[in-house]
Amino acid sequence: MRHSWIAGLTVAILFSAVPQVACLTTDEEITLLTERRSIDLAQFPNPPWFDEISTWLDTQKDDGTWDDVNYLSGCDAQQANWPIQEHWNRLITFASAWTGLNPAVSSNWTQYDQLLSAVSKGIDYWFDNDYTESDCMGLGGQDDGDCPCGTPGLWNQNWYDQAILIPQLCSYTCLLIKDANLTDTQLAGCERIPLRSYVLRDEAYGSGGNLAGTDGHLTASNAVYVMQNSISLALFLENSTILEDAYTRIMALMTFSDEEMEDGIHRDGSFLQHDGILYNSNYGKDFLNAFIQVGGESVGTSFEAGNSTMEAIAAQVRGNEWILFVDEETGQEYWDFNAVGRFVAFATSDLMANSDINYNVTKLATATSSFSGASNVSDTIERLLSNGTEKLVGNKGLWASDLMVHRRESFIVTNKMLSNRSANTEYINTANPYGYHLGQGTLFSYVSGNEYKDIMNAWDWNLIPGTTVLLEYPTLSSSIVKYNGKKNFVGSVSNGFFGMSVEDYVDPYDTSISYQKAWFFLEDSVVVVTTNIQTNASSSVHPVITVLDNRAGSDGSILVDSKEVDASNTTTKEGNTLFYGGNGYLAYDDPFELTLFEGNLTGNWSKISTSTAGETTVPIFSAYTTISQDSFSYAFFPASSNRRLEQEERNPTAKPIMQNNITGVISDRKLGLAFWPGASNMSITLELRELGWANSGSVTISSVQPGAYLFAGEPGNKDTGMKLVATLSDPTQKLASASFALAFSGAKAKDLHPGKNSGCKQVGNGVSFEVDLPTGGMAGSSISREVYLNKL
Repeated sequence: MRHSWIAGLTVAILFSAVPQVACLTTDEEITLLTERRSIDLAQFPNPPWFDEISTWLDTQKDDGTWDDVNYLSGCDAQQANWPIQEHWNRLITFASAWTGLNPAVSSNWTQYDQLLSAVSKGIDYWFDNDYTESDCMGLGGQDDGDCPCGTPGLWNQNWYDQAILIPQLCSYTCLLIKDANLTDTQLAGCERIPLRSYVLRDEAYGSGGNLAGTDGHLTASNAVYVMQNSISLALFLENSTILEDAYTRIMALMTFSDEEMEDGIHRDGSFLQHDGILYNSNYGKDFLNAFIQVGGESVGTSFEAGNSTMEAIAAQVRGNEWILFVDEETGQEYWDFNAVGRFVAFATSDLMANSDINYNVTKLATATSSFSGASNVSDTIERLLSNGTEKLVGNKGLWASDLMVHRRESFIVTNKMLSNRSANTEYINTANPYGYHLGQGTLFSYVSGNEYKDIMNAWDWNLIPGTTVLLEYPTLSSSIVKYNGKKNFVGSVSNGFFGMSVEDYVDPYDTSISYQKAWFFLEDSVVVVTTNIQTNASSSVHPVITVLDNRAGSDGSILVDSKEVDASNTTTKEGNTLFYGGNGYLAYDDPFELTLFEGNLTGNWSKISTSTAGETTVPIFSAYTTISQDSFSYAFFPASSNRRLEQEERNPTAKPIMQNNITGVISDRKLGLAFWPGASNMSITLELRELGWANSGSVTISSVQPGAYLFAGEPGNKDTGMKLVATLSDPTQKLASASFALAFSGAKAKDLHPGKNSGCKQVGNGVSFEVDLPTGGMAGSSISREVYLNKL
């Protein structure tokens, strides 16, 4: 391997500060990028793989294969996570050790001839057995094509393996041994495998593998993978034309996606893939890893990220932080289960999207070191590097993905809803066959961080935490997993610290249940109000339930109304409060009609995915309440105590509102209101004393259109009075403007910022607002207006 001033510069760039490189020629840029990428690729193998080098060298056969690798291909091969990739993983491990570029690997392996010989035998095997029929790219196994079952060569029925996986592993291996004396056959193979994926960049890759949209624009992570591999190809070939094209395309892809359900990064930090599924984890993580590689290695060159790319990546990095939680015992960071899609069906030992955040924050810091101004993410990176000791606290609605996140020092709560702009989850490659209820009004809570770890093989998939459903309906199967929602009045409003989310819900499978549900995220609790519940199913066979939780078992007792309950066999109990595992639940008005279970359950991971974890037995606690009326409200107190729950029952700090298609919550000078579609009277009158805004008087709040509102009173002084902040959003994401008014009796409101185009008008003792709403990629986000409130 060449060792020059560029290699030293590369180490500085990748592992510390990033110096500026001025006026490089094309050849110099190719050399610099090759050096940088080679150092990066040398880190690709998992560290434990290097411990296996001696064993793998000893057990490799003369034809370059291993007896303990599954070489099944074609129609006989496993389609998800093709096991044959282990062949390439060993070759990359050998190549990395041979280069000497990974400081964690013993220098005894550097330039070790036996390693290079082993790589040579391994790639020869693959190239000699490479498929030749073009249909094997993405049409393999189809009887009417040129690559039916039985076609010779190494290929898989999953197009991804031919278009992305094998080109990646091949191009990485080849680039690491670029300076070795490769044979003509090896040079040709190193070019052929990634090149045939690159040449299809504007065309179809076969079944499920069309990377081009209707306008020919490549979409999201799959397209990024192809371009990422094409950069490795270009550097191997020293081809500046492919290099420029690949970099231009990849940086263009790493910008905002502003259309509904469009794959890619959205302005709220969501990453969507597969037509509206929230996937900041698997696909989004790979997308970010691609930037970490191409962004880090291109700093100081003509290919480095422009402002549009920086803005989008910064949004994704920040969005990711909101969607992560930490195992408080180990400090390990994980993705919220709302953001892992079908990978919820794997054990953490499978090392899939739910096993880790799977990106290197230190390398991310390097790749974003030139981000400045609004794109600076140094504060986010600092918190991520702390492994949970520095907390992100606040409230954020992610309007592009119908997600609400509420974070406090002691807990994280995430709420995923379903609209006609989003999808719930998916079933692909045998993973997640029972996931229908995911993403449809969930409420996951993280206190210790291990609440839901490795239980999905054994839990009841009918009981997804937070959801309101018909019990055991529909019958779960792989044929009814992925759905878009039916309604558009779904979204959130947030002032950054408190928030509310709303879901106008109709069951997407067969419309068997509908309701209007709102979640109000307060200081230490979430108040949940469900109204207008309607069903067309038999309530005796499939009653309406709300799942309070379905989680790993915890130490301590189950308490209902502060009395211990034995739920080792499924038991029913009526009560106003439930406490378990540090979390409390309080029913308003009608008591809970609880069904409880706590005990060991057994399940096999292979029943729900291609997991290799097998059968395990895990302790599980589940609780749901049956709802017999057309409305129900309760509060959830995470990271709490039974004493706190008893106190709240005696002296509630929050009051739900249910009135004429208007729902809301009053708590500590804060008011959340949802004006639902179809309301006959879009106004509500409330007492100022109850709101905490004044000692007497009332306010009538009206909205011309359906909407979501937060009103927060902030103490002022005797001259200005109380500051009242109104925050609103349009959950439909269709409106260009909104009108609302506050009419006071016994008090007077005044515009806090007169003459600053706030849209405020004085109307008697009240105010009315006509405000422009965010549009485009910001549609559904929140805006605020402020007024003074004085006593008369």
